Amino acid sequence: MVANPSDSAPAPQLVDEVIIRMRCPTCDSSVVALDDESGVACAEGHRYLWRNGVLDFSKAVTTSGTTERTFASFGYEWNAFDEVRGEDEGFSKVYFRDVDLASLKGKIGLDAGCGKGRYTRFLAPHLAAEVALDGSSAAEAAARNLAEFPGVMVVRSDLRAAPFAPESFDFISSLGVLHHLDDPFAGFRNLLTYLAPKGQILLYLYSRPEKMSVRSVALSCAAGLRRLTTKLSHPLLKALCTPIAAFLWVTVVLPGQWGERHRIGTLSGLPMDTYRNMPFRGLVLDTFDRLSAPVEHRYVWSELQRWFDETGLVVDAAREETGWFVLAHRP
Repeated sequence: MVANPSDSAPAPQLVDEVIIRMRCPTCDSSVVALDDESGVACAEGHRYLWRNGVLDFSKAVTTSGTTERTFASFGYEWNAFDEVRGEDEGFSKVYFRDVDLASLKGKIGLDAGCGKGRYTRFLAPHLAAEVALDGSSAAEAAARNLAEFPGVMVVRSDLRAAPFAPESFDFISSLGVLHHLDDPFAGFRNLLTYLAPKGQILLYLYSRPEKMSVRSVALSCAAGLRRLTTKLSHPLLKALCTPIAAFLWVTVVLPGQWGERHRIGTLSGLPMDTYRNMPFRGLVLDTFDRLSAPVEHRYVWSELQRWFDETGLVVDAAREETGWFVLAHRP
């Protein structure tokens, strides 16, 4: 485990390139930093303040019951599992494999649904400035983990009502987020509002098999279990995730790892191959992640392709590795 970069409440990080792109979510006017650096305000007097290193816009938009439950789930998750881990960089390389990182030099980025900021950390050195955005209290964990990056500004807001002008960002990433919304496609279209011409967007979304398979059966079982686990308290579910993950590790991950090593097709074809090169703690975290969120959507490519066809984006890369990684750009 890598220690948190900051053990205390981080100081506010005002980033000029971000402030000039901000718009008041109440009246849509520009904002400026307050003289006492306590937050920002617009000409109409609407104020948004720093809280624990996060510029907080969360009260500017009314949220539904499902959204509040989703924010509560991920706020708990990323503050309970908030440490920066040694394997996070390896995962980041998988997520950003299709991105030409050198091309991001001098550009402004948005990590929409940043969680604890693990992928924001990976991108930050490649961008001129970046916003780490999350609608939940996970933004506070992100602020702690991103305190060492002066070009990163952490903002708490629903990505469907982000406080930014249209076409503000050259690069947007939204990884493992949209599939937890009631209407993922509507969330996607809203994100595109903030994408500049010729800008790129990177998505990660859950996938599902098109045909009956071991994985499809496992996903059906998990969906059945979720009907129970989403009703449990978060501390109780966190406690249960270790024995659940241990069962999966022994019955699926280790046999698959052994089969892969010895070239035994029946075993190497078992699902959850991602975890064969991951510490056990990663499976515990992902078990909580999958069993706690109130909403979960999964896609086959034909369904996602419609998203890009209808919005006029050009797909640069699309790959499926127990989830869809899609990189696209606006012409």
